[in-house]
Amino acid sequence: MNAASRLGWIDFSKGICILGVVTLYAAQKMHDELGVTGWLQYWVDFARPFRMPDFFLLSGLFLARVIDRPWRGYIDKKVVHYLYFFVLWTFIYFLGKAVVGRAGDSRAEMALDLGRMLIEPFAMLWFIAILPVFFVLTRLTRKVPWWVMLPVAAALQVSDFHTDAWLMIGHFCKRFVFFYIGYRFAGLFFEVARRADDHPRRALAALAAWVVLNQWLVGIGIGDAPGWSLVVGLVGCMAVIAAGVLLSRVPWMDWLRYLGEHSIVTYLAFFLPMGALIVTMKRSGPWFDPGTTALLLAILSTAVAVLLHHVTARTGLRFLFERPAWASLPERRKATKDTRSRPLHS
Repeated sequence: MNAASRLGWIDFSKGICILGVVTLYAAQKMHDELGVTGWLQYWVDFARPFRMPDFFLLSGLFLARVIDRPWRGYIDKKVVHYLYFFVLWTFIYFLGKAVVGRAGDSRAEMALDLGRMLIEPFAMLWFIAILPVFFVLTRLTRKVPWWVMLPVAAALQVSDFHTDAWLMIGHFCKRFVFFYIGYRFAGLFFEVARRADDHPRRALAALAAWVVLNQWLVGIGIGDAPGWSLVVGLVGCMAVIAAGVLLSRVPWMDWLRYLGEHSIVTYLAFFLPMGALIVTMKRSGPWFDPGTTALLLAILSTAVAVLLHHVTARTGLRFLFERPAWASLPERRKATKDTRSRPLHS
């Protein structure tokens, strides 16, 4: 595998997934706030079987390299790191709700709403909140044979267990298996990437076949059905990895690699500009047909998120995307105080 695609395909794959997330929320916002939907919903439905499974699988892909490190450093990088951004951005979105009058009328109601957001994460923040759980659970069970853990994780996914009392339980049951497979079978997915790079025409043909198959499964309603979703999700993950390898060969697609490299930054920040743009649309109406308007909403929201990241990196607001040293666990043997920030995507 050439140097450009050796690791670049990972960012391209993440880029595909983050586009899936942003377009999902754009289409939902259009429907919920304006009562319309459009052709973008076809892409949203197509991406549903693999969008989040691939995110979790890629998150576990390199875990084997660090899982045996000392607990203090592991907790700092895999738990505190994500919890810092989860709590920070929960407060940011809470303030946003307060500004538009959706956080309650009294202080008590506002405090209760904030508490709910910390327990039941706001919108897409559940991904940031549940990653530390996966990292810790996998660390604690790393000596349990995979042939014991994998059936249990798969059974949870197939069971489709969820409760309205706490939606995070459903997310855990549905997604942990993909994270665990990424961790335990990383070599398989690196082999998929290697073969796609060595045989691009075959990979392209396989991708074309997968597009037809995935669309058919989505069309008949089993693309995200219990049981089926595990198989369809894993096949979709392999397809996205192969697509990432092929896209890494296309120079003008480097913007997608950038989005993937900063996928968590985009994931955290796109919802703020999207909300503001929706308010504008409510007053003026959709700018074009609903599908095109939703796509434009996704593009503008992503662009503003990326711009915000660039601006804050040069100001006192860099803590929005870079974890300050005070938010890190202190190292046991440290001669001097480290004041450097740690990027979100580290």
